[in-house]
Formats: sequence, structure tokens, C-alpha cells
Amino acid sequence: MQYEFPEWLGDLKDDSKEGFVFKLAPSFGGGVLALRNLDDPSKYFSSEFAGIAIDELTKNKKETFDFLRMRKRWPGISDTKFIAGTNPGSIGHDWVKKIWIQKLFESNEQQSGQFQFVPAKVDDNPYLDKSYLQTLDSLPDNLRKAYRDGNWDTFEGQYFNEWDTAIHVIDPFQIPTSWRRFRSIDVSGRSGITSCHWFALDNDGTVFVYREYYKTGLDSDEHARNISKLSEGEVYHYTVIDSSAFAKIGLPETTAEVYMRNGITGFVSSSKNRIMGWDLMHQYLRWSEFEKPKIRFFSTCVNAIRTIPNLVHDDLHPEDVDTDGEDHAADDIRYFLQTLRAAKSPDEQLVPMNLIQQRLERLKKERESDIILNF
Repeated sequence: MQYEFPEWLGDLKDDSKEGFVFKLAPSFGGGVLALRNLDDPSKYFSSEFAGIAIDELTKNKKETFDFLRMRKRWPGISDTKFIAGTNPGSIGHDWVKKIWIQKLFESNEQQSGQFQFVPAKVDDNPYLDKSYLQTLDSLPDNLRKAYRDGNWDTFEGQYFNEWDTAIHVIDPFQIPTSWRRFRSIDVSGRSGITSCHWFALDNDGTVFVYREYYKTGLDSDEHARNISKLSEGEVYHYTVIDSSAFAKIGLPETTAEVYMRNGITGFVSSSKNRIMGWDLMHQYLRWSEFEKPKIRFFSTCVNAIRTIPNLVHDDLHPEDVDTDGEDHAADDIRYFLQTLRAAKSPDEQLVPMNLIQQRLERLKKERESDIILNF
């Protein structure tokens, strides 16, 4: 403002108490543009703003947006504005993408029609020197996609940087009756999120995620009944469930028993090896110009599509996903992939990998017993 705003527009002043303000000239209404930081939005609790503009919105948590939104009021102005500019990435990437790009709103949102996303890519600016474009083109792949191409599916620190919505998400289709079907469930209590996905395996070994259940605020038996209802008329080779579901934790029955009592059966326990599970997901998501990914998602699986590409590396254990992120859908999907063993032919019975391992261990013990007896 100091260098680019013309003098006839107004004056930039430094108020020792309030910080910098730009006072508009009387001919423009004499209003004030208050330049503020968002280190503590609560200090603006009693403020009134006719308009709010934020630079780099993704540097903020959603709570900051929710708080400032309540300050958007001015006597005589019924259409106060909120505008922001930002890049993909940072702590606010998920919620900004969810609201402005994916248009996924809370059920009580009354102003969803007022949220508009205006892409502003580097190619839209005719005044930039070509050297700047060359600089962006020289960035690592994930940074180039984010800052050069404006791709919101990739950002710095992203765990599954193979993800590309245009590649991994497809329109639903009628699943052939000959394809094997499966379920996988990440259970949770009332305050957490219970995630379940349904899978179909084609004859080439490609996994299609074709249905999703993703809810919170319900008890285990309610989740189980909902999942059972969505499963009516289908037959599954097995259902993978979080291994924690078999722990009693002082209760009269385990979570797995609650699910069985409410119509969910054929359980296989999930693997506890998280890192190997993520490695499998990387393998199934991987694609190239000559190779399609081995896992595809129906566009109706909105929470998997939303959360998986937004997961980031854990700071202390970069080989793992940061569990502070919304990893429920990714968890139940890796559970399933860790049990999957490719069959040699479409007619071969598919056996979960952890059951194979259990059988091998049993055979090993039987052989050791035979050796002892023979000796």
C-alpha cells in the first residue's frame, strides 16, 4: 500500500495501539482498511467489519474462519463480503479445499450458494517474466503441480502424492456378478468416526471401492445395523475389521461381537503393521502413462476421496501417516489391502493373507511337534 496506492485514494497510518490502517479519502467515504494479523482472532470478538480479506487463507485453521465470519456485519450493509487468496498446502488445505473447491458443506450451512472458487493460475498473468515460469517448472513434482498448475490434489508434505482425482475417481457402474466383493470396517466409539468401505475385485486384480459408510455420533450397534442394511442382497468373501474390535476392555462383549449380533459376520482381523499397509496403498495408487492404478474409487465415496489425498507425513515418523489427520477411511482401506492375495484364476477361492500366515504358523508348529515325537 505504501508504494502502490495513489495519494488521492487516502493515507496509510501507523496507530501504535491498533497497528497500520489505511484511511480512505472523504470522496471515497472516509472508511478505514484495518491491517491485522490472525495470531489471536479472539481479540476481534466485538469488532464489526463491512468486508474481510485474508491473504494465504490455508495458513489458518477453520476455527479462524468461523470466528471471523461472525464479525462480518455492518449497519446498512446486508451483503458484507469475505474474500481470500491462497495456495494449496499448509494446515488449512483440507478445510479450504472441502468448502470452496469440493463444495462439501455442513448440513446446517445456510449460505452455500455464496461460496465461489476463482482459479488464478500463473498463465493468467501476462506481466510475469518467462524466467519465473522456468523457476516454477524446475520445482519438485508436488510443488510444481501445486504452485505452477494450481492442483489442489497435491501439496508439500502430502503422504499419498500419487493421488490424482482425474485418475483415481470414476463414475459408478454396475458391478459384474462374477466379481468378488468385500467389506472393511474401522470401528470407533460414539465420539469418533466409524468408516466402512465396500470393495469389488475384477479378474485382473484391480480393486474398485464402490460404497462408503462414514458416520459419527452413533453407538456400535447402530453403526452395525446401518452397515448391515447397506449390505442387503450382497455376498462377501470376508469382512475385515479393526483388530481392536476383538478387545473386551472391561465390557461384557467385544465390539466385534456387537457387530455380529447385528448382522455383520465373516470377520478377518486387521493387521497391526501400519507401515506395510501404507506401502501397499502406495503400490495400488501408483500409476503412470503406461499403467493404470490398481485401485479406483466410485465418485460416491466422497469421504475417502476427500481425506486420503489430504493426509500428511508424521513429523516424528515420516514413514507413517500423521494420525492427527482424518485417517479413518485410509485405515479401513489399508486393512483390506493387507488381507488381499491375488488369485491365480477367477474361480480360485481367495484366502486372506493373515489367515494364510496363521495356517503357515500352525503347520510349522505341527512339523516341529512331529520332529520332537520322531526323535
